[in-house]
Amino acid sequence: MAPIRIVVAGCNYAGINALKTLYSTLLAKQPDNVNGITTQSPDVQITAIDRRDGFVHYIGITRGITEPEFGEQLWVPFAKVGWMQHPNITFKQGTVTKITSTQIELHDSNQPIEFDYLIVALGVGRHAPIGVGVPTKSRFVDQLNWANKEIQAADSVAVIGGGAVGIEMAADIKCDYPEKQVTLIHSRKLPLPGPFKEEFRQSVVDILRHSIGVDVVLGERVISQVPASDDMETTFACDPEFVNSLATKAKMTLSSGRNISADCVIRCLGTLAKFKTLIRLSDSNIFDASGIRVKGTMQIDSSAYPNIYACGDICSRDEVKLAGVAMYGGYIAARNIARSVLYGDMAVLEKGESFPSKIMLLMGKDHFALQIGDKIWDTESARPYATPDMGLENCIKALSLDSTPEYELLAN
Repeated sequence: MAPIRIVVAGCNYAGINALKTLYSTLLAKQPDNVNGITTQSPDVQITAIDRRDGFVHYIGITRGITEPEFGEQLWVPFAKVGWMQHPNITFKQGTVTKITSTQIELHDSNQPIEFDYLIVALGVGRHAPIGVGVPTKSRFVDQLNWANKEIQAADSVAVIGGGAVGIEMAADIKCDYPEKQVTLIHSRKLPLPGPFKEEFRQSVVDILRHSIGVDVVLGERVISQVPASDDMETTFACDPEFVNSLATKAKMTLSSGRNISADCVIRCLGTLAKFKTLIRLSDSNIFDASGIRVKGTMQIDSSAYPNIYACGDICSRDEVKLAGVAMYGGYIAARNIARSVLYGDMAVLEKGESFPSKIMLLMGKDHFALQIGDKIWDTESARPYATPDMGLENCIKALSLDSTPEYELLAN
């Protein structure tokens, strides 16, 4: 009898945690029995797919650009993750170009990958240098060094976009290079779109302006930029990470008519969806403007595809898209697939919990702001969560990138 084929498409926060959970519930070394229950490994073959050969800690990418030596640590090669070398796990490096109800196709490959269960964890895209399209750590380091040299050579830097990434990018540049003129331009009256209090968003502006020294321009849209950066002229629907958003010696005209010049411009204008051209399923109702609609079980919200799950930023859920949320979704999806493998038609699937909205902004090494739900945390209460490595060590431990997950008996 052929093994059950499980595919995990995308191997960052959501995908790696899904893969780890599949390992611990289906492949990890088992005791002869647990609580009197005889254990036996099922016959499964797991294929993990990613265009990169390692995990990237995206949370630290802005600091990685301003401090490339720190940036090198953000990439953890899959070849160094011991449990990923299990004989029942196959890693395929490649770019997903098409997903159907039965198989996945990769760029430059005429060999589709068929599946019995699929987890789609492809995330969303950002333009380089924030987005990472390169396939290897060495090229990642080259990308960080290139962006850093452009910043070092500049007397003035403009960051366009006042979401979390733009805020942290502007703050990291000004904190690491205090002699530079750093301007953050955002089209709305306050930065940080999302379910966050006006008081919180204003506090972020105050930290940027008065504590760090960033010139914050609000309520102004950049309507022209000369020279334009690549992302303004080229559209890559599936892989925006291959398109650069950094420009040098640029002149910008704002919606008020004001002109601003900067030696270096970095555009941080949010994420771009990948699912619209990749996923070829007959039920178009599974999509909305922000992603793939999923159930609480993380299954795609269609009775036609009970074996296809989606997790992470590619999903459309009423949640702020964060690494921790993505990891939790991967955990739920993998546990439900493991249950289906172990218990077949008798499997009882679990639904994930909902969590309050949350944002932790790390503005340089000494400034931060935290809101969870409706509560704005004071500085001392938030300080333990503002780790100098931007959560890198915690993520490595949580994803078992430096250890081996123990066997978990999964009850039905």
